[in-house]
Amino acid sequence: MYKIDIFESINMPIDWYVVYWGIKNKILSVDTAQDYVCRKMEKDKAVSEEELELSWKVDNLIDVLEIIEKIPKFQNNIEENMEKAKEKIRVAIIIFYRKTEKDVAKLFAQIEMIYADFDYPQDMENFISYMPMDDEYILKEHSLEENRSYLLKKLDCYICEQVKKYKLEIE
Repeated sequence: MYKIDIFESINMPIDWYVVYWGIKNKILSVDTAQDYVCRKMEKDKAVSEEELELSWKVDNLIDVLEIIEKIPKFQNNIEENMEKAKEKIRVAIIIFYRKTEKDVAKLFAQIEMIYADFDYPQDMENFISYMPMDDEYILKEHSLEENRSYLLKKLDCYICEQVKKYKLEIE
């Protein structure tokens, strides 16, 4: 499970939809809710009674989700916001692995797991080794090293697009 720092490391703003979706789907740890409230309080942002309750140690998954559901700002366009949350989490995880995993084979193994865990998103197909390539490049005509370099280039292009889309800051 991941923590709030995967978002902070790339300066990706999150909201209660991200926290809720991540915890509910067991991708973010339960204490992410508490961390998120504490970060808001550190920045002197107003918090609701429900958020204040989450600032105390609440580690039961169901209790945390029920409290988040009561937060007033959580009531708007839930379905649409959950899809956005899912995408933000996926992007943050991909960037996290790209920044931290130096072994290219392990990196792509992780990326392929993310691809499956997030229901095979179409925008990832270009850098998944077992998916057909959308251009003239034919994997079987190249060495393993060339194929990895090609897929890495496609992954980096995807990350650049996401950095622009979300206005992220990555090193």
